Amino acid sequence: MEGRYTPSILAKITGLPAHYLRRLEKAGLLSPCRSRGGRRLYTQRDLEILKDVKQLKEKGINLPGITEILKNIDR
Repeated sequence: MEGRYTPSILAKITGLPAHYLRRLEKAGLLSPCRSRGGRRLYTQRDLEILKDVKQLKEKGINLPGITEILKNIDR
């Protein structure tokens, strides 16, 4: 799947700060592709994951908990 969303666009869509996307990438939840210039580009699948992350975060679940929950979901 081709990446099409930049971090700033995803931040606007989800309301999550762009720096949080990098934390999610380090946690293994997101794997953006890169443009020729090295810029992160996120897919529709990444957007769906971020919607789940936002819901869990709003319930007060921390990043390790979110990671554990989402890595155990069959997608």
